[in-house]
Amino acid sequence: MRIWPCEAPPDNFQVSALNHKLAWVLAALFLALPFNGYAAEPMREWQNRTYEKTLSENWMNIFFQGQKIGFSFEKVETGPKGFRVTGRAVVKFAVADTTQDMSFSQTYYLEPDYRMKGFVSLHTMQNQRQQTVGEVAGKDLNLDITGAGGSRRVTKKLETGVYFAETLELMLKDKLKPGFKGKFPIYLAEMRAMDEIAVEVIGRQTIQHEGKPVDTLVTQTSIRGISTKSYIGANGEKLREESPMGFTSIKVSEREAISMPAATIPITSLITFSLIKPSKPIKDPLALKELKLTVGGFESPVILPSDERQTTGRPEWRKGADGKSKLSIPVTIKKLAPKQDLPLARVSRMEEGYLKPTPEIQSDNKLIASEARKMVGHEKDAYKAAILINRWVFSNVKKKLVDSFTAIDVLLSKEGECQSHTNLFAALARSVGIPTRVAAGLVYSVEHQGFLFHAWPEVYVGQWISVDPTLGQDVADATHIKLTDGEYENLIKLLQFLVKINITVEPAG
Repeated sequence: MRIWPCEAPPDNFQVSALNHKLAWVLAALFLALPFNGYAAEPMREWQNRTYEKTLSENWMNIFFQGQKIGFSFEKVETGPKGFRVTGRAVVKFAVADTTQDMSFSQTYYLEPDYRMKGFVSLHTMQNQRQQTVGEVAGKDLNLDITGAGGSRRVTKKLETGVYFAETLELMLKDKLKPGFKGKFPIYLAEMRAMDEIAVEVIGRQTIQHEGKPVDTLVTQTSIRGISTKSYIGANGEKLREESPMGFTSIKVSEREAISMPAATIPITSLITFSLIKPSKPIKDPLALKELKLTVGGFESPVILPSDERQTTGRPEWRKGADGKSKLSIPVTIKKLAPKQDLPLARVSRMEEGYLKPTPEIQSDNKLIASEARKMVGHEKDAYKAAILINRWVFSNVKKKLVDSFTAIDVLLSKEGECQSHTNLFAALARSVGIPTRVAAGLVYSVEHQGFLFHAWPEVYVGQWISVDPTLGQDVADATHIKLTDGEYENLIKLLQFLVKINITVEPAG
């Protein structure tokens, strides 16, 4: 799942999707045959354990700007060999004249001391599905990721003492008292990423719940500067959660939670909240050969990518009107075209690490490779071959407000947003030997007179060149600000940019 809105071509295609736990984030493969179900797998020992006692069961309505968009459910069970935590979330957004449904189901398995044992996660979006089964094996976490193009094994190294993000509150339940502070290494299963979370009990507060005043313990959790407040009742039940950008969850009955109204919130409403207005408008982005900016607003050190296209100057701490010092980083971006013509056979040997398949970018899929060869034909020049693929994706993938899990999903549906275009391009390009990496960051929207979160590919053709199959740009314009590598596991890094970033457009020259 993506966690940013995407800018798009002149037909006003824009989209956003959410990570499954809206409280955490503001705001997410068989040859060529469509996937019709999951093959039965042998159950792991930890999946067969018995859990006799239910410790808690909680249903919550999810609201955006005061309107219900979905619900979440969590159940905690215990037995002689540990704990099982089951969760589900469903959200709905209006997409033009249709509805986009997203559901997220997870089951986490913990040892009696709350250590990670394994998990099963299933995402669905419309008719697309992706399942991840994770199992701890010593210091490794083995992930079996299954979706439209088959299954793929990914292995990650685990740090000592890592907890599932979604089960941390269970481990801390007896420690959450006024004055408590702590930082913990966590694994975010839905984002396949390890990070650190800060937890603080900031006091007590009386809130209105079901028409009555209720005394609650107020906790705050923060990941990369994104903070969520939780209000916990006397019996340990979470009654309310508040996240930036207008997301709120409120405890209700099961009957009320599963009663879903017709989708009324347009998915493009998120764009208003994520739009970053610069100090002045940029009149003609396509004409710019170079753009100088200052990216600021950070309360802790941040490193922006720097290469031949995008260079960064010396960071400066500047005191704002609120008296707080915040970090600003000068950035210069050039509209960079290739300096030389290199054959495909040569570039494929120069950056081999960027030819590898991933669960989202299946460059080893036979259908992907077959279609890419048709697009490229007899073209031997690496950059020209990349442009043939870029133009095919731009022309053949419908600009539609839907998200996709993988390149195969996009190739089969021929529709999607910026990450969909980028994943498909990357798979096609890698399959014919063009090293390709994914960039995630911002791009300027003339329509909105501001920067929106976006994804695009970069190809190695003797040097790294940015292209944009979503916008139909053979050379990406100079307003593409790269914030991080866009591979799935690195998207967690975007959280630090979602709320606090500001941009000053500097004079040219």
